Amino acid sequence: MARVTVEKEAAPKGIRVEPGASLGRLEVILLSLLSTSARTGYDVRKWLDRHGAYVGYSAQTSQIYRQLGKLVDREWAFPVPDPRNSGPDAKLYQLTDEGRRKLQEWIDSPYEPPLRPLDPDFQVRLRFAGTDSPEKALELVRTELQFRREHRQDHMFTTELAEQDSGPDLDEDERYWREELLRLQSERGLYMVNSLMAWLEATEIRLEAIIRQRNLKRAR
Repeated sequence: MARVTVEKEAAPKGIRVEPGASLGRLEVILLSLLSTSARTGYDVRKWLDRHGAYVGYSAQTSQIYRQLGKLVDREWAFPVPDPRNSGPDAKLYQLTDEGRRKLQEWIDSPYEPPLRPLDPDFQVRLRFAGTDSPEKALELVRTELQFRREHRQDHMFTTELAEQDSGPDLDEDERYWREELLRLQSERGLYMVNSLMAWLEATEIRLEAIIRQRNLKRAR
């Protein structure tokens, strides 16, 4: 099967690309949600209640409103009244041009996979930066897959207790149990990494097919 090649354009000389990855997860989520429509803090809370588990992130309501206030202070967003038929008016938050630029800067910034295989960083990246295009989603999946392949040996079975974990007074049964527990935990990690890599490989193929199909339609 032919592989779809995704090339990244280099930044023009003399232009410094700021590290958009410096944004916190909640900042990314808020900027991304506001980029599609104006929302209240309550709207963001409902979104996290429904979708937060899929991106591995949650936040308290107070955190959401505090961060929305910071976006306004940075001129990345601005509030407008949201009249209600009953109860006090709420604030709708809309993204400014500077907020959109900051979000795009994060989307375009290089993704560096964390050592922990199931870290939420990849899920957040794919969910929000991946909406930029199938090519961007494929780039992220390939980066994650390559990193996991290179670090696969780090997640092989560990069966020997470290000296400080064993102690000199363990009897045979207690030592066997501690080693067995260590094996069970190592096995869990290995299975999770293998499942993640299988999903990444299948997703790479699906994204390649989507890109080919889109390219064929454009060529007609």
